[in-house]
Amino acid sequence: MIADGKKLRGFIAQKAFWNDIGTPERYTKTAIEKTAPKAFRHAYPDYQTKHIMQTKLKGDGSERKWYRLSSDQRTLIMVDHGITTGIGTAEIDAFVYIGKHLEAMGIPVPQIYYHDRMAGLVFLEDLGDRDLQTAVRRMQSTQAVISWYKSVIHSLVKLSVSGAKGFESAWAYQTPRYDSKLILERECRYFVEAFLNGYLCWNVLFEDYQQEFISLAHRALEFSTTGFMHRDMQSRNIMLKENKFYFIDFQAGRLGPIQYDLASLLIDPYVELPKNIQSQLFNYCVDELSLHRTVDPDRFRHCFEYCCLTRNLQILGAFGYLSGVMGKRYFEQYIPAAVKTLNHNLASLAKGEFPVLKALAEKISTDKKIAPLKGETIVEV
Repeated sequence: MIADGKKLRGFIAQKAFWNDIGTPERYTKTAIEKTAPKAFRHAYPDYQTKHIMQTKLKGDGSERKWYRLSSDQRTLIMVDHGITTGIGTAEIDAFVYIGKHLEAMGIPVPQIYYHDRMAGLVFLEDLGDRDLQTAVRRMQSTQAVISWYKSVIHSLVKLSVSGAKGFESAWAYQTPRYDSKLILERECRYFVEAFLNGYLCWNVLFEDYQQEFISLAHRALEFSTTGFMHRDMQSRNIMLKENKFYFIDFQAGRLGPIQYDLASLLIDPYVELPKNIQSQLFNYCVDELSLHRTVDPDRFRHCFEYCCLTRNLQILGAFGYLSGVMGKRYFEQYIPAAVKTLNHNLASLAKGEFPVLKALAEKISTDKKIAPLKGETIVEV
């Protein structure tokens, strides 16, 4: 412009906020500086802007970053999904849409106070640090643990039934519902590539097991009792605050079989409930669900048994990826329990059913990387 003889003029803004946002890190830092005070004011109407302390929390299986924000003896949790790119429903969109929907339906989830979609930031209620896994480890009474799980299942049924009402498939992240394609790609293939080949360093082909995977996907959806499906219903995603349970990490929610969430809860390797307790809690769930819908116990169990298998494959795929690729080696301690459960559930099926997968599960058990279980079962009878 100068070379063309044009004049340049500048505008000096008074009392404006200026910051260098020339890198993603600086952009995120600036976004937090501007949005965190707004979040506190939404959460606490009488809040007067003061210094906000930021403490990074230990993450779990995702790449999101978690922080506890503290100011004037008040706290919030901030989730950093990363700067939003591309079009379509992003993970932060699913988190916010689904979270607000579940809250409106009376489901126990943390309240979302504020979010910045572009920056990928969500500010929500602080539920503390006590999750179901931690609580169960500290319990001495088996009956108390069963009572707690019944309370969780009572809320799970409400989540499934009420959460499905008015649920928009466009809110879902990646896929609108739990279907055979998702099972084959994100559970079965994930198991082969991330666990068998990635973690165990085998060299097998998905196609070697494809026919049985297809059959498994069909049976996992057969007799499905469809509702809202959390898809990661495990003890670390259930928080306990003032003797009330809350569900977190619901951004993967979509419509699907209620049996899948129940399977996720009962075969959870973080807790490893004994089989007789699993059976007791399964029956309790059927009774609870029967208050809302007509349930055929045999058909419900049929779908549940195969959802246990698809969930088990997903768990092992996730543990393999998190341990081997993400370097989160502390997940390795739960792999033996997941392998043990896979073998048990396959063995409990009818003779001649899934012979290739049964042989595969037995072979996994003998792999030198699958160390013996350390310690004792968390809940003993």
